[in-house]
Amino acid sequence: MPFFVIESQVGLSSDIKAKLASEITRLVHDIIESELDLVSVIFHDLPADSTYRAGKPTREAILLGYIRKGRKLETVQRLALSISKCWSDITGMSENEIELAIAEYPAEVTFRYGARLPEPACV
Repeated sequence: MPFFVIESQVGLSSDIKAKLASEITRLVHDIIESELDLVSVIFHDLPADSTYRAGKPTREAILLGYIRKGRKLETVQRLALSISKCWSDITGMSENEIELAIAEYPAEVTFRYGARLPEPACV
């Protein structure tokens, strides 16, 4: 853990996805001090008619992050804002077309490699 699931219909190339995954991984490592090998980024490509807001079609991207609980609110907010800016910078989409949420889960119910993950650094 942490992992980020990205729902998008913007038709990102493999190169752009690789750049986003690399930069999101770096931001997660730098800001919340997660080990690099624990960070996953998953892309879901959606057909053009798959996102709506207020009943009207949009081309917005939804970024859902999942991290272990225990970090300062300011740190989690800085991570979210940094990832939003990263997405905008790399894809060219306005931050007005991005919705991003980060959910936190207790470490005692978070597992990777068949073992419970330790408590996160309190940054």
